[in-house]
Amino acid sequence: MVINIQKKADELKIKTPDLITRPLGRQMYNAVRNAVEHVEGGETVVLDFSGIKVIDSSFIDEMIVKLILDSKSLPRAFYIKLRNISEIAETNIDLVFRSYSNYKNKKIVVITENICQNNVFFIGPLSDQERDVVEFLRVNKSITVEDIVTFSGQSREQVMKTMEDLDGMRAVKRVKDDAFFPV
Repeated sequence: MVINIQKKADELKIKTPDLITRPLGRQMYNAVRNAVEHVEGGETVVLDFSGIKVIDSSFIDEMIVKLILDSKSLPRAFYIKLRNISEIAETNIDLVFRSYSNYKNKKIVVITENICQNNVFFIGPLSDQERDVVEFLRVNKSITVEDIVTFSGQSREQVMKTMEDLDGMRAVKRVKDDAFFPV
């Protein structure tokens, strides 16, 4: 499912290209949340930000962070991917995610369709090992725990912990106990 954020803003009579303030974030969250109630379990929801230049931390907190948390807890868990994020929006999302991760002591991350300023396809605070696995998976399209053990040189237990963490963050899709696909 692809949700065009500018179209949703137009439907809600929100002026773009900037999406700022908590009330607008809540309004957009409710509209997007209604749309994702019909997704299949395991489906990827792409949020397309074409035409949006700035989203501020309040909007991000009220819309993107809440939607990511929902993606883990709704009856039919789903995945989120961002598309066409401006550089300033990417910077703001990264700052909000890092702040959230530090404050809550729980990482939050989102996969992106386009390469980011830091030359990766995600926004958020991943460790070097987590980053390597996400990038390895993006290139190879599917991996097993054994592939990662071979690739990383780490023990199976360490790799399983990393994959469970990445799956919990919705940064990889688990398809079997030890097989994974990219978001």
